[in-house]
Parts: sequence; structure tokens; C-alpha cells
Amino acid sequence: MAEPGELPLNPLGTLVAPVYGSETGHSAAGKRRREEYSPGVMSPVGDGDESASKRRVKGQDVLFRIVVPSRQIGKVIGKEGCRIQKIREESKATIKIADAVARHEERVVIVNSKDSDNSVSDAENALQQIASLILKEDDSTPEASKVGAGHVAANTIRLLIAGSQAGSIIGMSGQNIEKLRNSSGASITVLAQNQLPLCASAHESDRVVQISGDVSAVLKALEEIGCQLRENPPRQVISISPAYNYTTVRPHPPYMDPSSADYVTFEMVISETLVGGLIGRCGSNISRIRNESGATIKVYGGKGEQNQRQIQFGGSTQQVALAKQRVDEYIYSQLIQPAGAQQAVITL
Repeated sequence: MAEPGELPLNPLGTLVAPVYGSETGHSAAGKRRREEYSPGVMSPVGDGDESASKRRVKGQDVLFRIVVPSRQIGKVIGKEGCRIQKIREESKATIKIADAVARHEERVVIVNSKDSDNSVSDAENALQQIASLILKEDDSTPEASKVGAGHVAANTIRLLIAGSQAGSIIGMSGQNIEKLRNSSGASITVLAQNQLPLCASAHESDRVVQISGDVSAVLKALEEIGCQLRENPPRQVISISPAYNYTTVRPHPPYMDPSSADYVTFEMVISETLVGGLIGRCGSNISRIRNESGATIKVYGGKGEQNQRQIQFGGSTQQVALAKQRVDEYIYSQLIQPAGAQQAVITL
């Protein structure tokens, strides 16, 4: 099986989530009884008295979307697709990998199966197997721990969920997510909408659930969250096509008049070798940053004319800061490549 193409640069921030100690033993997903998660214990915000049994429809799709770091996607796929094919055969779930746009960032693995009367769905079994591969890589690779310390924490699993499912995870006044933290011992965070990876742009209401901690704690939390998401399916239709619509434009701040007193500019210089990826095919990447930040971004100089290119940002202080952050994250994604990676020079 040939590996899919490459994926986009991905901004991702975290909201601080306290971790409360509890048992760290991990029980297998196949042994977890879903009756433990009754609608009364984990009910979504804003649904009134509607029960999970009414929201679920027997035979509907159970779907999970896992954000996998690019350095780990090969371990999930395996040589010629052997590992992912083995998970498909063992779990009976459908597993696809979203198409990629840019290099050296996250990939989205889409897992789905039909719901049934079984205590654990095929998709939940596949989710646990994929997560185990990801966590095994993080737990055993020095490079992963080093990168995790400065970017995304090591031993981390991230799920894309529909916005309509976020309430069932968080609960009224955060009660549900607090129970999940206590029962698993993991750090669990639902990221703010302005902290989402660009792969979430296929559905504007998407949120990210980030789970970090010891491997056993992360797997236990993932098991409980997977069950909760199954009990509370998304209200909107989530496509299982691996081709994400990266041209979706989210609402963004209005562009500022350069004559405004609050208008600021900022310039930086990056290596010529990085400019092509920053701009993207037909300008898709840089347009996305402009749309998200509301800043104007200009790249000076022609291709191949010099070793470095100047980038100028314009807008409010917040718009410029966000645009620069997105460019910095792209540069970082290039710097964490293996030996022989491109080097960038940033002049402030």
C-alpha cells in the first residue's frame, strides 16, 4: 500500500488542564462495558432531557478521526501498509488516511464502522490499536520526546470531534471532563477553536480533544472518550472520504486599513528553500494564513534570485502576531526533519 501524500502545517496550542491522580492500570477496550457510561452520568450540554439511546441509531456509523504526527504515520501504516492492513483485518473497521497538502506535519487517520449491540464497536477496537502504535513510538523514541517537550507533549493522542460532541466531553461546568481526568489519570483538554490544526478545516465546527500522560492513562482515557463519543454521535454528517477540503475558509478578522493608527508592520527573512512550501500550491497555504489571521502578507523577491526572501506582515498587533506564529510553526515543521533538513534563518 503506497503512503498517501503529505499534510499541512499545523498550528496547535493547549489550554492548561490539571491532572488528578488515580489508578493507572489500563483495561482493554474489548472488556469495557458501555453500560458504565449512562446518559445521566455523561450527558451533553444543551441537549435537555434527550437521552443517548435516543440520539444513537443502531447500524449508524461510529467514526473517529485521529491526528497523527508525520514522524509517526509510517509506524502506523507499516511497510507496504502491513500494519494498517492488519488492524483492518483484526478490527473489521474501515480505516483511511486523509490526503495531504504540505510536508512534515500531521496526518488524519479516519476510522469508522457500523454500530451494533456489541459492548465495543469495531471502530473503538481499531482506535485503541492505532493509539497503541502511536504511543509506543512516542514512549520509545528519544527524538519524539525531545520534539514533544517543545511542540506537542510526548505520549499524546489527539482526536478531531464534531462541535456538537464537545459538550458531552466537557459537561456542565466541566464536570464530565473532570470525571474523565480523575478516572484515567490523564490530562484531557478540549482545545479552543482558534487552536485547531488546519486539518480541521474540512468541518468548521470541529474541535480537538488532546489526551496526554502515561501510556496506560492515555489509553484508558481514550477508551472512555471513545465510548462517550459513540453514545453521542455528531449531529452533522462527517465525511469519511480521505480527501479533506483544505480550501474551506473560516471567518476571519477584517483586513485593517494601512492608514489606521493601529496598523503595524513586521518583517522577517527566511531561506529561499522554504518559500515554496510556505506559499503552497497556487498560493493555498499563504492564503490560508491570511484568511485565518486577517493580516496582509507579502513575499518579496523572485524565485531563485537570492538565497533568502523577505516576508512583510501588516495589520493590527494581534493579526500580525498570529500570522507570524503560523509562519514560525511552518518553519519549525521543516527544522524537525531528519538530518539533511532545510535550514531557515530568521531575522527579527
